[in-house]
Amino acid sequence: MNGPRHWLLASNSDNPYTTKNHLLAASGERHSYLAVRVVVPPADVLVPWAGMLTRGVNSAGLGFTYAFVPERNMADYPTQEWSAGMLANASTVDEAVAYLREDSTLPGNYLLADRAGAMAAVEVGGGRVAVCGPATGTEARANVWQRLAENPAPAWDEATASTHRHGRGSELLGALDSATPEALRQVLRDHQEDGEPAGKHGRSLCNHGTSDGTISSEIIDPAGHLWFGFGFPCGRSRGYEQDGRRPWGRAVRFSLPEDSESGDLTTADGAITPLGVQLMS
Repeated sequence: MNGPRHWLLASNSDNPYTTKNHLLAASGERHSYLAVRVVVPPADVLVPWAGMLTRGVNSAGLGFTYAFVPERNMADYPTQEWSAGMLANASTVDEAVAYLREDSTLPGNYLLADRAGAMAAVEVGGGRVAVCGPATGTEARANVWQRLAENPAPAWDEATASTHRHGRGSELLGALDSATPEALRQVLRDHQEDGEPAGKHGRSLCNHGTSDGTISSEIIDPAGHLWFGFGFPCGRSRGYEQDGRRPWGRAVRFSLPEDSESGDLTTADGAITPLGVQLMS
C-alpha cells in the first residue's frame, strides 16, 4: 500500500506447517539486508521455494515479497539463490526486475517497492514476465496471476481459495484511510472465508488449513524496517491444525544493522536470538 513517502509491503507466508521461516540479517556485496529464509527439515516434503529468501528489505531501500503460483507443467527449478543476490546488489525496482527475468526464476507473484517511491507487481510464469505498475494506491496479490494469460495448475485456485483471498485483500486495503504498519497488520489477521470448508489449505488471509497455513507474517518498510510475526498473525490456533508453533500474536519491528553483522534473528521455534534482540527497534 502506498504510504506518505513510499509503498509499504505486507505478506502472510503460507506453507506446509513442517516448513520453518527464519528471519536473518546479512551483509551482501553492496548492501546489507533483512530477509526471511524458508527452511525445510530433512525428510519433510520439499517445496520448490526451499532455501529461498522469499521476502526482505535492504539498506538501499529495496523491499520485496513473493507468492508462489504453480505452472500447469511444473518444471524442476534450481535452488532460488537469485533473491539473495538481488538484495545484496539491487537498489531500485528497475534493477530488481532484471533479476526476475532470469530463466530460473520460480513462477509466481512478486511485489517490489523502493525508497524512491517506485512499486511494481511482477508476474512470472509460462516463460513470461509481466511487470504491472499500480493502478491505485493499493495492490493485492495471492497465489494466482491477474495479468498473465497462463492458468495455474488444475484445481490450484479452488483448493487454495486464491481468487477469494485476492479479492478480500483488495477490499480491505481499499478501505484503509492510510498505510500504517498497524493497519496492515489488521488486514493480515482477517478470517473471512469463502463459505467452503477449510481443508488442507485454509481459505482466509490468516490461513488455518489442516496441514498448510500461515507460518509467519511480515510488513516491509523500504526505510529499512521489517516487522515479523511468528505463526498465525491472529495469535491463536483453532485446534485442528497440524502445527506445534506458539504464535506470537504480534508483529515485532527489526531494523537494518548499522554494521555488517550477519546471522539468524529468530529460531525455528520462534525464539528471538541475541542478534535479533539487538536489532529490535
